[in-house]
Amino acid sequence: MPKLGQKMIVSWRTLALSLLLSVVVGISGAGELPDRIMAMLTSRVAYRDVSGSIVVVGVDDRTLAKSRGGEFTRQDHARLIRAIDRARPKRLFIDFDYQRPDNNGGLQSISAAVRAMGDRVVLAVPTRSVPGTDQLVTIFPDPSFGTRAQRASIAWEYQFWQVWDVPLMYLTEGRLLPSFSAIMANKTAPEPSEFRIDFSYRTTSIRQYSAIDVIDGTVGPRELAGKDIIFAPTASRLEDRHYLPGHDLVPGAYIHLIAAETLRRGNPVNLGWFPLLALAALATLPMLLRGSGSGRWFNGFGFAVATGLIATQLLLATQLVTLSIGAGLFFVIAIGANVSRSRRRDSAQRENPVSGLPNFEALRSQAAFGSSTVIAAKVVNFEDLAAFIPGDGIGQLVEQVTRRLQLASQGTVLHHDLDGTFAWLVPYYQHSQIEGQLAGLAALFNAPLTIGELRIDVAIAFGVNDEFEGSNAQRLAAALVAAERSIRTRSLWTKYTPREKEDAGWQLSFHSQLEDALTGGDIWVAFQPQYGIATKQLVGVEALARWTHPTRGPIPPDEFIVQAEKSQDIYRLTLFVMDQAIRSAADLQQRGLDIHMSVNLSATLLDHSDLVGTIRVMLTAHRLPAEKLTIEITETAQIENSRQAKQTLAQLRRAGIRLSIDDYGTGQSNLEYLTEIEADEIKIDKRFVMTMRDSQRNLEVVKSTIDLAHRLGAVAVAEGIEDAPTLALLDQLGCDVGQGYLLGKPQLFSELVNSLSTLPHSRTA
Repeated sequence: MPKLGQKMIVSWRTLALSLLLSVVVGISGAGELPDRIMAMLTSRVAYRDVSGSIVVVGVDDRTLAKSRGGEFTRQDHARLIRAIDRARPKRLFIDFDYQRPDNNGGLQSISAAVRAMGDRVVLAVPTRSVPGTDQLVTIFPDPSFGTRAQRASIAWEYQFWQVWDVPLMYLTEGRLLPSFSAIMANKTAPEPSEFRIDFSYRTTSIRQYSAIDVIDGTVGPRELAGKDIIFAPTASRLEDRHYLPGHDLVPGAYIHLIAAETLRRGNPVNLGWFPLLALAALATLPMLLRGSGSGRWFNGFGFAVATGLIATQLLLATQLVTLSIGAGLFFVIAIGANVSRSRRRDSAQRENPVSGLPNFEALRSQAAFGSSTVIAAKVVNFEDLAAFIPGDGIGQLVEQVTRRLQLASQGTVLHHDLDGTFAWLVPYYQHSQIEGQLAGLAALFNAPLTIGELRIDVAIAFGVNDEFEGSNAQRLAAALVAAERSIRTRSLWTKYTPREKEDAGWQLSFHSQLEDALTGGDIWVAFQPQYGIATKQLVGVEALARWTHPTRGPIPPDEFIVQAEKSQDIYRLTLFVMDQAIRSAADLQQRGLDIHMSVNLSATLLDHSDLVGTIRVMLTAHRLPAEKLTIEITETAQIENSRQAKQTLAQLRRAGIRLSIDDYGTGQSNLEYLTEIEADEIKIDKRFVMTMRDSQRNLEVVKSTIDLAHRLGAVAVAEGIEDAPTLALLDQLGCDVGQGYLLGKPQLFSELVNSLSTLPHSRTA
């Protein structure tokens, strides 16, 4: 059991989910592939020879070549049966059905020869599917063969185009028939059943004689006496050839023979998937209970468990016990993947990859700071330094900064975050020395750092939080806020004050939570369809950012997007949504849906000179034509005095990307900006659309906007359509495109694809 306070390698929830999914894999048969692979490998390295008590007399290529007209006639069949009878075999199994019409007396000759052998003949009863249907038809031998000859089924089903299992007893048309292999092995059962063939038999050890040699006496009693003989078609141009796992096409007689050899060795048993799954769970559970410290060894342990499962399957297969390994392997792989993911996540969360120092997550999760003071240090203009220093120079810079900071943090642990930010704790009894320590550090950084041939001046700003209240995360955040204020005020160090707590907590927690959400999948993209109002056809999809917080639940888009703009995270968030949207649009194009994909873009981002280039790279990477992307511009007031924004808009238009004015009629989206943007599309804000049936003023706004869009050669799009009367009114007003919950809610891409696939063709044209 894990020690007190020590976590398991994976959670009980993960363990239960992995076990549940493994059971689903076992029940559904989805885990059969490993079993098939193992069987084929066993067949490839087959080591067991057949006993030789069963032989095949085949109508092979040599027999056909020596037969008149290249055809082995029914008279030839009768001659062969009589020749075999003279050789005194134990039994003769005839793998022909003789259903074709015969006007030359051949069937009578064969029947006479069969009757002469009495009960030492077994006649084939094939069951075949009717072409074009799911029906099966069973062909029983002609009554002229008499009643002494036994009837046996030669039916089997294909799995992955191969023969894996053969019936022991087969029920057809109310009759329970033994199979060829059951009679050869003298086995029977009271009900229909089947068994797995033993693939360890070498097909090359099967003894086959040409039918023509038996007829002319070359093969006789010395080869055939006392043996079970299968008379069957074996020529390459005849139809009775089947795929045996690990082999190319083999005659059906070979499969009957190997199946009979399997039954003669014992009674095959199929125990299914549960035993090996239970074995895998019992084997891995002790390691999982040892605690998270054993996670580093789990991959090797899991490999050993998987090897043990395979060895168990192979060993029991030699005893004719069939076990399915897929569910057990899935369980081991699922647990191993979760362990590896947890270890990677823990490593990424607790260690800085550049310096190797513990990061801020490690600092936040340690024991309470208590009376210690938190010191935060930020390298001023770290991003500029990172862009300026070539090669691995930034790593050398961090190393030298770390070395100098450690002079002041002796006796405690220095923590390093990704963006040139450091922190450490100062014990209570050293509080009076903090100011002197920071002054000494400032003096150290007066000397430039040497990186290769470069001499670089580096400035450090410090923040101090000596309050005892709050969690570790809150106290660290407070010190970081103080360090940021030191940079803004160009002070050496600043002490955190309580009045900054509320603002700092939100800003810092937002940034870190946004980072976690983007990497952890809590921020995702929803897709809302847009339909032509007149045609009812799908014409576009809008990509919308959504955030499902693990504890707070869904966060309204207006809330986190506004905060992202304030914290300068909006660019990364927008590119995340843009990439997902372009990828999904390309997917829809491949599915035959020739539509536009719309993505919101804050006008503040138009000042990024690399924006157009980045979007072009995404379009090229996902092979989406530029004209299929529509960028909806929000907060258009930012364009007014920005030369870069206007250049970016021009570049977007030259690239072939469509432009849309979002939420027209609200905020700064007014007539003045129509001339600035030259939009292909104007979106009417949902506040006007949803109230236009109750407000004449809002109705006039909608009407005039539609008319204005058409006069400018743009498409009018109405948002917020939530009922049929609103949709009908927009149709009367001549609005081009509609969007809203009536037509389709924002949804996952998979849900969108499923919903579109169920709509009439006219909706998805």
